[in-house]
Amino acid sequence: MLEQLGAIGYFIGASGFAFLFVLLLPTYTQKNLPKSLLLLSCLNGFLWAMACGFKIPYGYSILPSLLTETLFNLTVTLLVISTIVNSTHIKSFLQHRLYWLSGTIAVIALLEFCRFFYPLLNQKIFFFLHLIQATIGLWLVESLYRHHHPSSLYQAIKPLCLGLGLLFGYNFAFYADAFLTNTLANTFWQGRGWLITASIPFIALASRRIRRWESRVYISRDIVFHSTLSLAAGLYLLMMSIAGYYIKSVGSDWANVAQTLFFSFSGLLLAGLFFSEPLRKQLKVFITKHFFANKYEYRQEWMTFYTVMKDNQQSPYKRALRAIIGPFGCDCGILVIRQQGTFTVVANINCEPEQANIGWQIESLATPLIDNNWISELDKLAAGEEIPPFPVDRTQIPNESRLPLMIPLSSRDGFQGIFFLSPPRSTNNINWEDRDLMKALSSQIGMYLAMYEANQQLAISKQFDTFNKMSSFLVHDLKNVLTQLQLLNRNAPRHKNNPEFIDDAFETVESATLRLETVLSQFKHKRIEPEESEWFDLTSVIEEACTMRSIQSPIPNFQHDHSQSISLKANRERVKNVINHLLQNAQDATAINGKVSISLKLTAEHFTIVISDTGHGMSESFVSDRLFKPFDSTKGNAGMGLGAYDAKLLVEQMGGSIQVKSRINKGTCFVLSIPINQAASITRDKTWTHC
Repeated sequence: MLEQLGAIGYFIGASGFAFLFVLLLPTYTQKNLPKSLLLLSCLNGFLWAMACGFKIPYGYSILPSLLTETLFNLTVTLLVISTIVNSTHIKSFLQHRLYWLSGTIAVIALLEFCRFFYPLLNQKIFFFLHLIQATIGLWLVESLYRHHHPSSLYQAIKPLCLGLGLLFGYNFAFYADAFLTNTLANTFWQGRGWLITASIPFIALASRRIRRWESRVYISRDIVFHSTLSLAAGLYLLMMSIAGYYIKSVGSDWANVAQTLFFSFSGLLLAGLFFSEPLRKQLKVFITKHFFANKYEYRQEWMTFYTVMKDNQQSPYKRALRAIIGPFGCDCGILVIRQQGTFTVVANINCEPEQANIGWQIESLATPLIDNNWISELDKLAAGEEIPPFPVDRTQIPNESRLPLMIPLSSRDGFQGIFFLSPPRSTNNINWEDRDLMKALSSQIGMYLAMYEANQQLAISKQFDTFNKMSSFLVHDLKNVLTQLQLLNRNAPRHKNNPEFIDDAFETVESATLRLETVLSQFKHKRIEPEESEWFDLTSVIEEACTMRSIQSPIPNFQHDHSQSISLKANRERVKNVINHLLQNAQDATAINGKVSISLKLTAEHFTIVISDTGHGMSESFVSDRLFKPFDSTKGNAGMGLGAYDAKLLVEQMGGSIQVKSRINKGTCFVLSIPINQAASITRDKTWTHC
């Protein structure tokens, strides 16, 4: 059992040297001496570990093991000397006095090679020669450590000193015992394979840190993570094998059954641990903190960021939220952007805005966070651990928030927004590196969304240009109709009693009617021209709109649920048309036996017009992506898709906002909210109005 464990240790060490050799091979150049010696050391280390591993089960001669070990010591010694003397070319290396130390080991290698053919020296002498190799190795490692200790290269050299010091120190004890007893101790021999395996990560880490070697070794976190899992699984199975062997050694009748059940439950436990997502995340955090200089693999993060942002299956806002959530492992988040001075939720993941309870954060913190480009954590802000560059009333901060992490979003073009995220699971404490990555990502997202909105505005402008060009042709058709009717009207006094004229008149009217219907079906929107504002009573305008829509069922029900009437300064006809259009949409979407209602409500800061129906409703994606998009109509040729867009534009021009709440097969509610300062006079009115 112990011999098998020893052989396994050597074979794992050989695999480690082979892996490091393959990792370094693409960076090989003949002009770099340390790199060449490092590659040779890995190759010789592989041969040495394999020779030692095969000796245990097959009982081969010790000479191949000693020879390959001497070759490994020779290349490692040359590598250390080239690092001490800072030599990158063979010429300058040969001129240094330390070079002759490696010549001693080369002579030993020659003697061991000759012993394959003729035994010049006995075995004890070779143990002594290997003891000399270990002594030279320890002296060089100590020189390397002492030479670089005061410099900034110390942190890079330290792993190499630890790895080689471990090997040479063990070999020193091993061969000292062999020289005194004239025999190789099995315990030393069988344990050395695991020491070789343990030293390889230190050599790999040094090869990545020592810039003069120019190896630029890159080991991804995924490889380290899966390697760690494999190593842990191996150690676990090794422990279980030992326990199973002990159970079987008891010798009872139930030993075999107990051993089988033990292995089965052990495998089940191992599988459960491997599939545990919290354990995997904690292991990744542990590896990142203790094995890497940086928390993130920035190349991988940027490639993932690019992949997420180019996905056209979701809206740009949803993509932006996914891109900022991904690197930090947040469970949920919300993106809020500023539109016409009002913050609006445009995307959410695993969290409904109503459930997030971020109203206070938006009202009190969104603007100063954006203005100061400050990333904030609500819990630390409340505890006084975070001192922002703007005043905050800590007594008003909510005790709990589902989305405490706030990342501002802005661009030079004036685009502004803020991400509200749940606590990251990629780290236990957000530090400067996390904040730098958050700022870098938010900066890129801000520019992307600003460009997206600019393109949207440009597309709308182009559509209006096309629409205005089309209007010229339509106006021409209208002039032709007008000419026909003017001619008919001019001839009527002279020919109104002529039956033929009457027939022609009906044909002309019919033709004009058809042409007008064609024009109106293509051009169902007024011309864009400067509007004239006037004072009018908003209540009476809503009543007129309800009267106009009473020709269609269900008839709108207007409820004026307060004792005030409002005078508003705006374009009266446009306001009436907007309300008329929203009522018509509600009627079109509602069955005859359904309900369509409109109400006017007054608060301390706003007055709102609420239009609701019990119709078929709209999906969330339609509301966010298409409802307010001009020239996008679900009515085919019956509409130009400008009504909802015009309603939104009108309300925003008055400094207000429009909100839509809709559920499929439940109904829709439009809420038009306008600041109270847009209303010039508010007078008492005790009556309720219905239509």
